[in-house]
Amino acid sequence: MMTLRGRRAGDREGGGFNKGRRRSACLREDFEDWRFGWLDVPGLIRGADAIYEFPLVDRDPLPRWSHGRMTLLGDAAHPMYPNGSNGASQAILDARALVRALAAHADPVEALAAYEAERLPATAAIVAANRRNGPEQCLQIAHERAPDGFDRIEDVFAPGELEAIAARYKVLIGLKRASEPLVR
Repeated sequence: MMTLRGRRAGDREGGGFNKGRRRSACLREDFEDWRFGWLDVPGLIRGADAIYEFPLVDRDPLPRWSHGRMTLLGDAAHPMYPNGSNGASQAILDARALVRALAAHADPVEALAAYEAERLPATAAIVAANRRNGPEQCLQIAHERAPDGFDRIEDVFAPGELEAIAARYKVLIGLKRASEPLVR
């Protein structure tokens, strides 16, 4: 069995998870030319007993999460591409914000509104950043700057540039406070 993770351009809706794929379609559409000196991807696909597609999908941010005394958190509130381990980390940050809001407000409806006001804009920004490759944007930048490849990363990025990209993303996703220095 082989599981393919991918998303075709424009496929926001995804499709079925663990949907079977025909070997010929998989090769023709996605991987026929993926041959490396150390890995023959088409050979792996041809030798697989079964092929399943597991699409990476996200959803546009919802206009609201809370309705009366009910709210959403985690992937139910903000499904996003799993860049930077966001599935678990954002659910944890949601839970922390929800607990703080419930402790600060006697009225649960007010508490849920405060939780949503804190977390919805933050997670919507992460969804947007992940659509622009999130922390993996360095790969796109490297490709744009050196489309024919390179021998030394220092020839592609200025000193501290990669660290600054990573640090900005850590602030965006809540793993680093904005008051902390971006790069040490």
